[in-house]
Amino acid sequence: MKNSQRNQLLSIISILIFVSSFSISSLQSQAKTDFISQPIQVSTLTPSESILIYNNGNFSDYSLPGTGTAQDPFRIENYNVTTLNNIGIKVQDTTDHFVIQNCYIDASFTGIAVNGVTPGTGKISNVICVNHEYYGIAIVASQITIEDSLIKESTENFGWGILLLESSEINITNNTCLNNNYGLIVQDSNSSYIHYNTFEDNIDHGVYLQSSSKNNIVHHNKFINNNEGASHQASDDGTDNVWYEESTKEGNYWDNWNDPKTPVPILGSAGSEDPYPLEEDLTREANLYLISILFGLVLIAYRRRKKS
Repeated sequence: MKNSQRNQLLSIISILIFVSSFSISSLQSQAKTDFISQPIQVSTLTPSESILIYNNGNFSDYSLPGTGTAQDPFRIENYNVTTLNNIGIKVQDTTDHFVIQNCYIDASFTGIAVNGVTPGTGKISNVICVNHEYYGIAIVASQITIEDSLIKESTENFGWGILLLESSEINITNNTCLNNNYGLIVQDSNSSYIHYNTFEDNIDHGVYLQSSSKNNIVHHNKFINNNEGASHQASDDGTDNVWYEESTKEGNYWDNWNDPKTPVPILGSAGSEDPYPLEEDLTREANLYLISILFGLVLIAYRRRKKS
């Protein structure tokens, strides 16, 4: 082998190894950090009765910080809403931007309800919703983000952790739905992203996509001991829902699925499956062999070139 050919081959291999290693470490780093959020210190929060916003003017009625712009949204923050009222925090029919953050909510029926707001104006971040008879968080809107939150122990009546109803393009990321009847139900809702969440110890399914829902994408979530330990931890009766991320070919982690090379069947009439189940750290077993595969491909290509 000439020195120039050898150097060229070594250069190609080095580049492939570097790119592969960087990609793998990035995915592992993302998987390990995406679930981290700042814990809420309930004792430091301001006690409050229900906060009910029915129009833009109500934001000022509650003397909330912010001006309602995208750069300076109204902020419902740092409240302990423990109440016997039906709803803890509600925002309805508004056009101003707002964020609900760093709050603890324990109300009778529903923790947080967002209904009919202008698309892209709302965010729910770093909240705890506990012990609701119907919904921890209920969304009837579009382009809302729910992130870094804990929704737990809603087991009476419906007892759903998160409900999306007649909604679209909802971004649900980095949340934990724990010990509810259902973790998340998607009803008449489309094109939402459900990723990097944990659905654990929910009595029924961790995620249920109902028949009227379509084009939702579910990936990089952890499903742990849902449906009372049954083989199916999620259900899909919808249309064209996808249970993996297309760009990485990575799906979800299922604690009761021991073969990461075999697709995970999803219960329901859609006949869906997760073709790329993940390890617990949200990486695929296949990634561990990426470097050796690329190395082999380079050698094959080089040998063919040498023969020609």
